Amino acid sequence: MNNILGYEGKNVVITGCATGMGKAAAELLVELGAQVYALDIGEVTVPVKLAIKTDMKDKISIDAAIEQLPGEIHALFNCAGVPHPPFSAIDTMMINWVGLRHLTEALIPRISEGGGIASIASTAGMAWSSNLEKVNEFLALEDFDAGAAWVQDMPEMNTDPYGFSKQCLIVYTMTNAKALAAKGIRINTIAPSPTATAFMDKLTKEIPEDAIKMFCPSIGRFAEPEEMGQPLVLLNSNLASFISGLNIPVDYGYSAEVWMGQRDNLMNI
Repeated sequence: MNNILGYEGKNVVITGCATGMGKAAAELLVELGAQVYALDIGEVTVPVKLAIKTDMKDKISIDAAIEQLPGEIHALFNCAGVPHPPFSAIDTMMINWVGLRHLTEALIPRISEGGGIASIASTAGMAWSSNLEKVNEFLALEDFDAGAAWVQDMPEMNTDPYGFSKQCLIVYTMTNAKALAAKGIRINTIAPSPTATAFMDKLTKEIPEDAIKMFCPSIGRFAEPEEMGQPLVLLNSNLASFISGLNIPVDYGYSAEVWMGQRDNLMNI
């Protein structure tokens, strides 16, 4: 029972763990005995096995990081992400989706049977079904360079690049669950409600905090990073061994309130 989550001695890769949800997840993984390989452009202070400076919008940087990762991986955690604003639409799409996908596709052959991929999406991406044609058009561009070119051209770009990047992540996750199941690999996302992180600090400098709080659940507060890091770790653990293809709202009932008509559907979820 001491290793009930199954991480002890396992190789795991996590992006975006210098701060916020990713840092909370990395701290927990280290406590659970995992061999943690951390990819972040910022300074990683968690005592991981190896921290690799990585720019998730740069293919060369990602590929250099991949070369330093072990040949067998138990779990991948995609936590790197930036808000728009203040980040540009292009950087937001490149970091939140194009780079994330490039890393994920490169590492899938290394993920062992029984392993998993868990990524941070957002309630902001839960309107994917109403934008599925555009999302699928983007997902059809399978390599980094094609995706980067699409982003640069921005054909009829969604007015919300952050939300669109998360729509892509959610649809990718659900679409690939079938093929990965044949390999014994699970893939899931969480969709957090607003969380008190450095990401949120950047966002509230551009958007009034009261406006963001409109998307908080009725508990009346932002989530803490640990309240997102813990579900992420759970999803790639032995306790979630038959869970795949899901986008799970981690929002203290916000989505349920919308679905039950108890509050306005401001994000068309």
